[in-house]
Amino acid sequence: MLKLKLEALEHPSPDKLDYNDRKVFASTILWLEDQKIRSYKIEERGNLRKVDNLTVWEGAYMQYKNDLGMPKLESPLEELTWMLSYAIRLEFLDAPDNFKDINSQQFGQQQTKSKAPSIKNENFFDNMDFNHKDFIAGVRALAQKVKVPHHPNHLIQLEAIARVVKERLSSSAKDRQPIVGTPFPFERGNDKVSNDSALDYPVRILRLLQIQSLRELQTRINETIVAIQNMTANPKTDTKLGKVGR
Repeated sequence: MLKLKLEALEHPSPDKLDYNDRKVFASTILWLEDQKIRSYKIEERGNLRKVDNLTVWEGAYMQYKNDLGMPKLESPLEELTWMLSYAIRLEFLDAPDNFKDINSQQFGQQQTKSKAPSIKNENFFDNMDFNHKDFIAGVRALAQKVKVPHHPNHLIQLEAIARVVKERLSSSAKDRQPIVGTPFPFERGNDKVSNDSALDYPVRILRLLQIQSLRELQTRINETIVAIQNMTANPKTDTKLGKVGR
């Protein structure tokens, strides 16, 4: 995804960008500000240009993040991903007609030749702009209320919010009896999940989530089988068709 965003912004070396190298990271941020974002005036970018003096640059970068309204993120990858998404959004807002022309060239001719009857779409969500700044701000605010961690992609964060609401706040969840007792210490299992000790704990969590998904799938399969059995195992006899004797 990082490479695709860099290519979309026409970065000179999207395949070779090492964001863990702080100097490379600083140069990339400067490139984004100079070429795409342009939040500062040219004369205000002086400290951001001092990529060879990271002490000065770090201070300027902290102020730059605050000025852009970047949320608190944990890693350089998350920060760079957020910055690239921000730049792409600005690129679109600067020239939205360019994107409309591309779409019309690709699909306009096919649409004119189509003889299928038009259907008026009355679904409110189909006309919603899920990348609008107000929608994104609403997702971030809702995530804070339900305590969902931040993710650079607000749509993925929205999926997590939906899962939390379904599992904890839905009507069926409210009637569910709370689980009591001491949780099983799954992180202390004797089995070896990963050779990397740093990955062992998250892999165990992912494995439990996969088991939960399989249990939900099995429950739906069982419910489907029961529904089919109720339809086929209880035939109704039509006595009018019966005959006595030959």
